[in-house]
Amino acid sequence: MRYPIQVATLTDAGVRRTENQDAVSHIYDERSDTHLLVVADGMGGAACGSRASQEAVRVIGEMFFEKASATLKTPDRLRRALIAANHAIWEDAKLNVQCKGMGATCALLAMLKDQGWSAHIGDSRIYQVSPDRIRRLTRDHSHVQRMLEDGLISEEEAQRHPDRSRIERALGPREIAKPELATEPFSLIEGDQFVLCTDGLTSLVHDEEIFGIVKNAPSAQACATLIELAKQRGGHDNITVAIATIGDEVTRAF
Repeated sequence: MRYPIQVATLTDAGVRRTENQDAVSHIYDERSDTHLLVVADGMGGAACGSRASQEAVRVIGEMFFEKASATLKTPDRLRRALIAANHAIWEDAKLNVQCKGMGATCALLAMLKDQGWSAHIGDSRIYQVSPDRIRRLTRDHSHVQRMLEDGLISEEEAQRHPDRSRIERALGPREIAKPELATEPFSLIEGDQFVLCTDGLTSLVHDEEIFGIVKNAPSAQACATLIELAKQRGGHDNITVAIATIGDEVTRAF
């Protein structure tokens, strides 16, 4: 059974930065009844970081819904869009030497019919929030994540680690990108929610806090509350949150 999907997005420069290098996009294609949600976190200096993230969300949206992609399976469409975005940022940096090395982390969620597909590169994340739990659908491509998986540090230590922003994959800095795509689709179940966010949120707000806020407020309000909490805790980076709710949000009890 297909349910309506409602989306709320919000992005903020944070406390310590004057320019927002994050970008967020939600595209709905009525003909195919497909939603595409993208968040990106730019890097490479104020102007270039913003340029990279904006280019990422633009190219991904264009390529995913391009007519030539229509016959491809959803994972192949996501991969094609990410590779195209990487190429666009890489070529842009070659033509504009002041932006050499610019790039963007990225998280994507495609929702069509009763299935969802995720893809990401870097440390932008996707969570699935059900009535009784929160589950991370992505694995950070970072030095600290590898240390955590090797048992060298705890979750608490990872949150405070000085290298927590040191990522190992992104769109743009290298000619060949290595995005990670979900190997299987997941069901879109009424009442579930999906949270996409940049590390400006997750470096300051714990998973269980995200769960509590998202489950207990309308999506637009939850986006604002999460961002405000990150800002209260220092807001050292740009902060972006997108929430997709499966089903009619009006029927949810808060």
